[in-house]
Amino acid sequence: MKLLRKRYVIGLGASILSAACLGFGAWGMHKSSDRGTTVTFMNMTQFKNGATLPAGTYRMEVPENTQTPKVTFYKDGKPMATVDAKVVAEARKNSKTEIDSTAQGNTQQLQSIRPSGWNEKLVFGSNGAQGSSGGD
Repeated sequence: MKLLRKRYVIGLGASILSAACLGFGAWGMHKSSDRGTTVTFMNMTQFKNGATLPAGTYRMEVPENTQTPKVTFYKDGKPMATVDAKVVAEARKNSKTEIDSTAQGNTQQLQSIRPSGWNEKLVFGSNGAQGSSGGD
């Protein structure tokens, strides 16, 4: 009986240690200096640097504490495009995500995104800087 308790305690300790190690490993995969949100493009979207994203839902990650971040759009955890943006303060929190774009042929030229719950909007391409496109 004493041997059974000892095995139980050792097994429980090993389980807790394993779970803790897995948790710390996953924690390191997300940069704490980034914040993000989900955005959905209804049409093919093009950035001023030439990068394009097919219609769909993407995870948008924005580095904190910079007025000119490199914004990365992810699909299924894979970076699809990285573009330069300018952060512009808004008077109040955005109640919903809004995407401003203009039609150019079969694509939408992205101008800005106002993420829901943020006090800022992201303006793309207005500062003349060029970002890099990702993907294949």
